[in-house]
Amino acid sequence: MFGKNILLNIILVAACTIFVAGCGNKNISGNVFEETAFEPSENTVPASSEETLVIKLVVNEAYCQKTACSCVSDIASRDYQSLQDLLKEKYNIDLVLTYVTDEYYIKDSLFTGRYDGVITKPWLAYMITPGSSFKFKRIVDLLDVYNNQWLRGMIITKSDSGLNTLKDIDGKILAAGQEDSFEKYHSPLRMLAQEKVVPKEIIHKASCSENIGLLTEGNADVAIISDYTLIASRFRYDLDPSQIRKIGETEPMPLCSVIIDLSKISEENALRLRNALLDLSGENAPEELSSDGFVMPAKWIPVPFETK
Repeated sequence: MFGKNILLNIILVAACTIFVAGCGNKNISGNVFEETAFEPSENTVPASSEETLVIKLVVNEAYCQKTACSCVSDIASRDYQSLQDLLKEKYNIDLVLTYVTDEYYIKDSLFTGRYDGVITKPWLAYMITPGSSFKFKRIVDLLDVYNNQWLRGMIITKSDSGLNTLKDIDGKILAAGQEDSFEKYHSPLRMLAQEKVVPKEIIHKASCSENIGLLTEGNADVAIISDYTLIASRFRYDLDPSQIRKIGETEPMPLCSVIIDLSKISEENALRLRNALLDLSGENAPEELSSDGFVMPAKWIPVPFETK
């Protein structure tokens, strides 16, 4: 039995890897995505709180102590235990959380059906939805430790590079993110394509710190990073802010969301959870959330970069 379970896990991981890789290699058209914010059907009312509502979510978000990447670990102070306790005590909602540091494991976890949703950067969840049975909707957005709802990709260069606009990237070496990042890959590369800018080379790295390193060490002329990176960790890289200059930024997108699979959780229960999370926000937010908590989900339809 133990051997069979191992084999099953290997098959599941392989299947997920093939699926995600296939999505990345295809021309992903924006029309496969729809509005990602949860909009209940007309006349939908929250489910009664008489019965205990159990919702299992996998967590991977930048400001959580248990899942923060090295780029922001110096200010990652979020903890969810008080929120879970209050949801159970006041709203009869049992929020079961599993913390994951490997973003690819999130996809595997969702494919296996062990969870009802995820708390993460939205694109990590939505990139696996085309052609699947998932019905992911963002029921709320989660504010960062500065009470910011939004995320942008920053396009930066050395302050003395002589590069000033996106057009100047033409023929230069660009350090960008990978396909699992919307703000460091899809959004900025689509911008460059629209401007008919063709870099000499694009180096794809997983982390902002790697891209900053390529820039400061002279191995790239331009780098794309998440906008929170320099605020959180510029001194960790011994990087003087005067060394770099922003020459562009992407459109805003939600930084982090609570995303529910409506094929597993009813609209009534999704609305019940949303109302409870919003109630435990603002002045009622537990201190351990390190922010004012949750807000209504901003409208967002992801339009991925189309590979040719």
